[in-house]
Amino acid sequence: MGLHVARPVIDRYNLTKKLIRMSWSKYNLYNMATKEREKESSNLRKSVFQQRWAAKKQLRAYYVPNISERQFIDRHFTTKIKLQHLSKEDQKKVPPAQTLAFAELERRIDVVVFRSHFQDSIFNARRIVRAGHVKVNGVKCNIPCRSLKDGDMITVDPAAVVTLKPPRKRKEILKDGSPNPYPETPRSKERRFVPQKYMAPWMFVPEYLEVNYPTCSTVFLRSPLPQPSRVEIPSPLDPTTHQLGFEWYATIKRRKTRKTIWSPMVINGKTCRLKPKFDQMLRNDQFVKRMAVQGKKVNLRRVKVKYTPRFVRKVVSKNKDLK
Repeated sequence: MGLHVARPVIDRYNLTKKLIRMSWSKYNLYNMATKEREKESSNLRKSVFQQRWAAKKQLRAYYVPNISERQFIDRHFTTKIKLQHLSKEDQKKVPPAQTLAFAELERRIDVVVFRSHFQDSIFNARRIVRAGHVKVNGVKCNIPCRSLKDGDMITVDPAAVVTLKPPRKRKEILKDGSPNPYPETPRSKERRFVPQKYMAPWMFVPEYLEVNYPTCSTVFLRSPLPQPSRVEIPSPLDPTTHQLGFEWYATIKRRKTRKTIWSPMVINGKTCRLKPKFDQMLRNDQFVKRMAVQGKKVNLRRVKVKYTPRFVRKVVSKNKDLK
């Protein structure tokens, strides 16, 4: 279960892999339609490892195609899932809560821009953020991975919104052939809404966002929460895929955050607290001595810190706190 280095997404809509993206592209819509036709029986021949790997691949393509898995695990993934108090009847209807493990990704600026329909893909949303067309609480921000807090408001430049087009010029109005063309009014200077192709399946706003389209702004209200029979995070992937992907990333997260509990270091009858480097050196020396008493040989290459006991004794003798 290794971690992969982030690479630019070149083949975004491969019709063979059928990876679903946050995009209004017609090829992405085709992948979504054909993905639903696949039978669940295809997973019966796969092992648990293969199922988790396939689920992790789909989740990574949908949520975090632009960042590495190391950044995703360190910044956005957590094994502690936030829940809310529900009645006993509603608790029976709640889907697998592992879907909420990806709730922190909904706080990213580029994800909020896409959820608000200001851009047609997560890639273009990231591009306009890097270009400086997005403000957070009135301050320009060009960091797509920045996490919004509850109550933060983002504002997008209308010129960068994909569904807003500039008004027609007066020359274009005169070319219409009307004998009495409409005169220019202050309202004609406003940008007009032009719907994009294949945008209908994505035309919904999550409950944790409050979008104001006249001002091109969005307020992040709260984190997504589980509701009876549904989860607030919009995703075309089924709950089983989220559950398997959570198990994959949770194993890596626990392994990275696991802390070894050491017994207190006692020197000359006193409990001492040393720096991690010197503490490990002394423990290696004690380990070698215990093995020597038992008549066992120790391969120092397998010890975490590769220092000989002789060097350890020299360092300890120079430390004034250990006298």
